Amino acid sequence: MVDAGFLTLDDAGRASLNRARFSPKQRHFVEIPPSYDSNGGSELVINSVIAWSFYPKLLVRDGKGWRNVANNQSISLYPTSVNKGVSNPPKWISFYHIMQSSSKFYNAHDTSAVEDFAIALVCGEADFKMYSGVVVIDGNRMRFSVDNWKVMLALKILRLRVREIMTQSFRYPGKALSTQQQGWLAIWQKTFS
Repeated sequence: MVDAGFLTLDDAGRASLNRARFSPKQRHFVEIPPSYDSNGGSELVINSVIAWSFYPKLLVRDGKGWRNVANNQSISLYPTSVNKGVSNPPKWISFYHIMQSSSKFYNAHDTSAVEDFAIALVCGEADFKMYSGVVVIDGNRMRFSVDNWKVMLALKILRLRVREIMTQSFRYPGKALSTQQQGWLAIWQKTFS
């Protein structure tokens, strides 16, 4: 990310990164500068970014089990998963991979819980049905009901603005955000806190 221009490091950070890169005998961890780690302590933001990056690898609660959003396949969680057997299971879970067990069941591994609004804000292509009050993600793959048209309009605009900011950041890494874009990111940040 430093080489692509997404991050700028001071001399100490660059020296630490070079030591980690060119030391084949042992692994070194690089400290993330605090200016780039504003969400490091927020489990909600971390899980939302994981779900966004793994999308469509999502499971939705279906009765007592789970259903894969991508292909409607019935999935169970791996027996040692932190999300298995909890008293109040989450409605949405992102996963890294699925493996078939010896008993022919499919188990999801490396799972993390995700909130509804995070999926509606960052995952897939959204279609906002204002009259019916429904947000449809990826052609009816997922549907979210919104009670108020004002909330739906706010979701639509916030989703659009964050998409534009992310597109610009990927196309022009290192380019500073405008004050208006910083304001939109501040609003996005408040929704996750």
